[in-house]
Amino acid sequence: MRKFWGFYNNGKYKVGCNGATMYLYDADDHELAKYKDIPYAYRGAFKPESNIFVLKSTEGRLAVYDFDERKLLYKFRFSNVDGEQDDGFCFSPDGNYFINIERTGSSVHSRLSIYEMHSFSPVKRLFENDRSLALSHIEYNALENQYTILFFIRDTQGFYSQGYIGEFKDDQIIHKRPLSYKAYDFLSDYKSLQLSGFTEKAMEWSSLHYDGFTNNEIIKLRDRNFDMLSFPQIAETFVK
Repeated sequence: MRKFWGFYNNGKYKVGCNGATMYLYDADDHELAKYKDIPYAYRGAFKPESNIFVLKSTEGRLAVYDFDERKLLYKFRFSNVDGEQDDGFCFSPDGNYFINIERTGSSVHSRLSIYEMHSFSPVKRLFENDRSLALSHIEYNALENQYTILFFIRDTQGFYSQGYIGEFKDDQIIHKRPLSYKAYDFLSDYKSLQLSGFTEKAMEWSSLHYDGFTNNEIIKLRDRNFDMLSFPQIAETFVK
């Protein structure tokens, strides 16, 4: 298998993303198809319990595929902010909704968009008018049955002021727990690697190297597979 920025496996299909082309393989690594529908697409995710796949581009585009039919279902631009769309995303546990963090207006403004999967239409766009809020990653924690979100607050000059982990519930961020800057930075970089599938290429270019982590140490972190909800209690174990 070639080196990919993002790599995903749902048991039936494997997907490799290199930015210009997305490659589809079967479980035995036989190439089935290539897709070049959106550029600068490095990450994606399978809809739970399905062979539907969502691909995200840093250019501000999303593409949705049905791999059983080898078919592109939807393709659209969600923002005109180009080159900065590398924040997190996740599915709802039932697979009915795709939740995407999007830069909008400029690279320093973010919103949370929720798309229903039937026609991939947006049903909600949240936090777009809060110019102090910078969203980074979101995930669903099955054990706690809740969404956890990583974000920071900007000061009046637009710079980082304080990082937090919070619970996303009823269209609000609640139960906010502060993080040190080092802890926030580490967790953001770790979750970016996790979204990529901890590929060799993603690890090679990971910002964790700037914090002194080697590839071997990153692999050990990968194997811990910790979630954002538990991170505040164990942060000092990982942050150098």
